[in-house]
Parts: sequence; structure tokens; C-alpha cells
Amino acid sequence: MPVPEMFRIKICGLNDFENAIAVAHSGADAIGLNFFPKSKRRIDLTTAERIANFVRGEVQIVGLFVNASLEEIAETHQKLGLDWIQLHGDETAELALSIYKETNVPIMAASRGRLHRWKTLPDGFQPHAQLMDAAVDGAYGGTGHLSDWELAATWRSDELIQRFVLAGGLTPENVTGAISVVRPSAVDVAGGVEIAGQPGLKDMVKVEQFVSAAHRAFGAIT
Repeated sequence: MPVPEMFRIKICGLNDFENAIAVAHSGADAIGLNFFPKSKRRIDLTTAERIANFVRGEVQIVGLFVNASLEEIAETHQKLGLDWIQLHGDETAELALSIYKETNVPIMAASRGRLHRWKTLPDGFQPHAQLMDAAVDGAYGGTGHLSDWELAATWRSDELIQRFVLAGGLTPENVTGAISVVRPSAVDVAGGVEIAGQPGLKDMVKVEQFVSAAHRAFGAIT
């Protein structure tokens, strides 16, 4: 399976059908569906399948998993037709490779404020993308805390990382600066564009502001 062209703007943690459709039409080119049972943005599989069937071909669909089994991830992909699998927990390199072999879906390896995981997997295989999120003790991401942009910039210069996604505390107000400093392949936002007190439900004004600012910033560095 060829790796899809890297998205640039991903809106993550969607869990409402109508809201997800609006986000898919906002100018973002990827949406993230969170299947971590303990996440406040978790989506049920029925809603996820409905969203995926509606937006497939318009935006890339990223499934986010935290310490899920190979069987669970493969079953979810079979129902949704994922474009990317984002591993955001403590998964091993061996499991990541097994997931890729089973699903033939590109793997995004997420790390939380530390050196990236699995620069190479077993057999010399490399993750298709690396994502940096903020480091918060006891949390697997989605905290709203800001990532270390200077550390992220050093990752971006690593020749083995072909696709680098910056997450962690991004907002419409700071995404321009983040892109300028880090020069990532893509940016990923969840809480920074949400309606206050409603995890998973995005404020479309904020979404459109974020998308517009990110497009301008990417245009300035290319």
C-alpha cells in the first residue's frame, strides 16, 4: 500500500457526526478519531463508521489508539478504512510492525516530550510519520499543554524522520509561530479548537481560524 501524501492540518478528537462533517469541510485535510476508552474525546465505533463513510475521500481518516490490541485495531480499520493508524500509548516496536503487516495502513508513532520512538522498527522498517505531543505525567496526550518547540525542531532535522507532526497545546493564536519555529510536515489540534467544557465538540470559528492561520504559515515556509 503506498503511503498517502502527508496531510498538513489534522483536527483530532471528533466525536459528533454533524460537527465532524463541518470540520471535514473546513479546509483541514485530516480528522482524528480517538478510540482510547479513557479519553474524554473517545468516539464509539458506530458514530466513527458513520463519519468515515461520509467523509472518505474528502479528508484523511486517522485512528488514534492507546495500548489497543492488534485485533482491535485491525477490526476498527476493517470497518472504517483508516488512512493512518496513530499509536499514542506504550506500544512496542514489534507490535507496531505487526499492526502494519496486518492492516497495511501507515503507522504514526506518537511520543510525549521525549526522544521519538522506534526510529527504526524490526527488520529496518521505519514508522511512516512521527508525532510529538506534550509530556504530562499520567496522561497519554490531549492535555492542552504546549510541546517543546525547540526539541521538536531538532527532531525535524533528523534525516530518518520523513514526516513530522507537531501536536500539543496548539491554538489559532500560536500555530503560526509553531510552524515557523518547527517547520513540521503537519500540525495536529484537539482542545485548542474546542467549545469550552465540551470535549470532542469543535468550535467552528476556532477551527476555521486555525486552518486559515496554518495554511498561511505553511505557505510561508515552502
